[in-house]
Amino acid sequence: MAAYTLVTASENTPAFRLMNAAITGNLKRLKIAANELDDGEGLVKVYSNVQDWEGRKALHYAAVGGYIHICKYLVGELKVDVYMKDGKGDTALHHATLGWKLPTAAYLIDNGANPNSANDKGSTALHYAADTGHKDLLQLLISRGAEIDADSESGTPLHSAVAHGRKEAIKVLLNSKANPNSVSQHFITPLYLAVLYQSIECVKLLLKAGADPNTGSCGITPLGKAASKGENEVIKCLLRAGANANYGSTPLETAALNGNDEGVAILFPVTSPIPTIPDWSPDGVLKHVFSVEAIQQRELKMKENSSLWKSKGDEAFRRKDYLNAIYWYGQVSKANPSNATVLSNSSLCWSLLKEGHNALSDAETCIRLRPDWAKAHYRAGVAWRLLKNHVQATEAFSDANKLDPENEEILSALRESVGSKFGIPTGKNMKVMHL
Repeated sequence: MAAYTLVTASENTPAFRLMNAAITGNLKRLKIAANELDDGEGLVKVYSNVQDWEGRKALHYAAVGGYIHICKYLVGELKVDVYMKDGKGDTALHHATLGWKLPTAAYLIDNGANPNSANDKGSTALHYAADTGHKDLLQLLISRGAEIDADSESGTPLHSAVAHGRKEAIKVLLNSKANPNSVSQHFITPLYLAVLYQSIECVKLLLKAGADPNTGSCGITPLGKAASKGENEVIKCLLRAGANANYGSTPLETAALNGNDEGVAILFPVTSPIPTIPDWSPDGVLKHVFSVEAIQQRELKMKENSSLWKSKGDEAFRRKDYLNAIYWYGQVSKANPSNATVLSNSSLCWSLLKEGHNALSDAETCIRLRPDWAKAHYRAGVAWRLLKNHVQATEAFSDANKLDPENEEILSALRESVGSKFGIPTGKNMKVMHL
């Protein structure tokens, strides 16, 4: 359940008093503050314009707090726009859902709120209800027309429920005909996600609903992922559901490489003999994967596949499938840890996914490999900017500019970062001076 902290203007201003009244459910004080702010253009404009630093307005605060009387005043009496969005694209219905406020959510829908309105990341109120596992809110939203398989950056509501281990929410969604084989924008199915988060209960629910045990992500099946994590009960569950144990680099080899003796014992009887393993027995497999010959074979294969993996990463990037691109670039890095180009590409992908910490990690490794490469410092600047550290971003962009002073993209980023750092507007005529 969401709990907001009011961060806005000074406590001595009418704007603060208005927002504080909304967050505490005090209608009388809300009206007094709004009248103080009204410059003659009407109260609707006041309630539409006054906001906190995240773009949340009085209606959003009232919704998350479950203050129906304030929602009725704003939406029903004044006709404030019920579709009004905050800085992240969330509507009042999103906020009521986050706050677990069922009656408020119902009121908003009855008065025009669209249950399929999506925020900047594509998430609807149903995604939020699945995130938190609120069964009654899920049922309300579905009954009022919420799209059961609405897609967002993180997948469908079913993906959201699985990622947070919300078993009751998963049951509601599956009973409402959610697709157990839906694929997220990053080519991950709910079943793969359940294995990734090591939830056998979720795995069982999805398999019972018809999830395909052989649909994986980035070339790895759910069975392969279970083998790598040592989830032996999940392995048994997947095998009973028809998982193929002979796909690619087999789950048997993966289990052996991860020292999972029990997993090897489970997978061995259902795996076809592998010609490169001379002693075809569980002990033979465990010994072989750590032999000098097997290690050399894996290293050689990785080097041979590097160009293929790089092209797969580039292809995924062109499709805007950034998570798959990161996977393939990561495979290249394993084969050739000194390849700075793929680290730069991986950092870019993480940045596009708004994952600042991961973007910075790859960028900093790239800088260690090629400290004189402007692009590596630029990638670090972008990552710092995502993390809202304008001091470090400015330093990184400045380092990039020193190495490539004619690059307009770098110079533009440096100007923008300096403006954010010092809170001043900057333009093309700004001169850059390096100390």
